Amino acid sequence: MTIGTGAVLATGCNHAHVETKETAPATAPATAPATNAIAPPTTTHTQDPREAAILSDVTQLTTGFDKAGEAYFSPDMKWIIFQASPHEMPHYQMYVAPLKWEGDRIAGVGTPTRISPEPSRNTCGFFSPDGNTIVFASTAGKEDPTVKEGGYQREGRDYRWAFPAGMEIYKADNWKQEVESAAGKGVYWVNLATHALTNNDVYDAEDSFSPDGKWISFCSMRTGDGDIYVMRADGSHVVQITHEAGYDGGPFFSPDGKHLIYRSDRHKNNLLQVFVGDLAFDAEGNITGISAEHPVTHDGNVNWGPSYHPDGNHIIYATSKHGHANYELYVIRSDGTHDVRVTYTPGPDILPIFSPDGKWLMWTCKRTSNKTTQVFVARFAPPVGW
Repeated sequence: MTIGTGAVLATGCNHAHVETKETAPATAPATAPATNAIAPPTTTHTQDPREAAILSDVTQLTTGFDKAGEAYFSPDMKWIIFQASPHEMPHYQMYVAPLKWEGDRIAGVGTPTRISPEPSRNTCGFFSPDGNTIVFASTAGKEDPTVKEGGYQREGRDYRWAFPAGMEIYKADNWKQEVESAAGKGVYWVNLATHALTNNDVYDAEDSFSPDGKWISFCSMRTGDGDIYVMRADGSHVVQITHEAGYDGGPFFSPDGKHLIYRSDRHKNNLLQVFVGDLAFDAEGNITGISAEHPVTHDGNVNWGPSYHPDGNHIIYATSKHGHANYELYVIRSDGTHDVRVTYTPGPDILPIFSPDGKWLMWTCKRTSNKTTQVFVARFAPPVGW
């Protein structure tokens, strides 16, 4: 998603497309780290005290990429999956990297491994609840270089959607063994885009697992309109969830698996709002649709990238409330009350996700010394009145 001239957000689940630089092999399997194997130093950015009361131990995780963002934790909090553009690669590639811990503190990441092939565009990596499987969206084998970058594009005062056809959802079981085996040989590239769950030659992306690992939610353009779907983890039993005109996307399951949270241009005013849908099930436990839908936000801003805190009662999201060059993060109760600002830093703060234990927040921002967009993490302390 590209918004204005300051914040760059992008196509896919949630990702941010921004400018950075990196020196990694463009097409061949990497035999050297794609980024520094040693974690970058903690940012020297001076925090606003209002932000510091909520976020502490702020640490930059990615470095050396032209741009990086949309990262997610593994269930055991030992790995992250994220998208990034190495130097001289035109589109996002998918990466996994081990988290580096110092005592109870996240200190950085180890050497990232690229898991997507070139040429391709990649987004929306996510771990299964047991950590044994990852999914991500890719144009692997279907990449068309003539297609413009996808996303929710802002042109002047207007917005438009553009999604790359041929973006399919891939599933990789036993990913860790393949990654660690390659790394043991000094190779930091493996192709995990080999088992497609979808094959529609349209945009299928924005994917994430249900808490029990049985379902995957995603966005698809198969009807010509961006709608939310769910399917079994093996790609079967596809069910359309949203049917209203306008884009609905970026879905995540609630921690209890009974709801979906997503962003929507439901009001057709070129803005995005956060919605929660109550899932409906049949007697066998199959998802059949939604029984009700509830707006969480309803204002004149672009509100996007929502996800749940593990307690299931709170939601974090990014908003243009303070300008399209200065997206900030807010937490709000799932009933739409008690909206509290989290970040107070110039530039975009976007794509937030809580750690499985709720003690850490990982997000994408531009508070880097070279003004590139990278992945950051910080300890999270619930704000007053939480």
